[in-house]
Amino acid sequence: MSVATKQALVCWVAALALIIAALFAFVGAPGSPGGAGEAIGRVFAHTGIAALICWVLARRKTPPWSWGRFVLVYLALVVVLAVVANAGRAHAVEAWAPEAISAAQCTSRQPSPHSPERRNTAQTRGLGSCL
Repeated sequence: MSVATKQALVCWVAALALIIAALFAFVGAPGSPGGAGEAIGRVFAHTGIAALICWVLARRKTPPWSWGRFVLVYLALVVVLAVVANAGRAHAVEAWAPEAISAAQCTSRQPSPHSPERRNTAQTRGLGSCL
């Protein structure tokens, strides 16, 4: 096994473990097993693709890349892939639901709790969000 292959595998496993641990520590456990599976699958794919790209870039270089250089290039690729994937998901949501509004817009559109428009509505009973 070449040095670049070892570097790619170590970076992939380490990033996968760290990102999953950070997700569960800072965001908390997902509400459903399907949500956990999707989150872990996305992290698995993004870190794996970054490792593959980094391995392709480093495999034939002479002299071989140092660990520091490999890790820095790998981290840059992980960040770039995350930004591109996030931008793609945001664009897809806009395309499918152009009339959707954000939570901030929803909150700014609601009348105050004491106004006559708000009394006796589903919102005061906690049944609705943004009407």
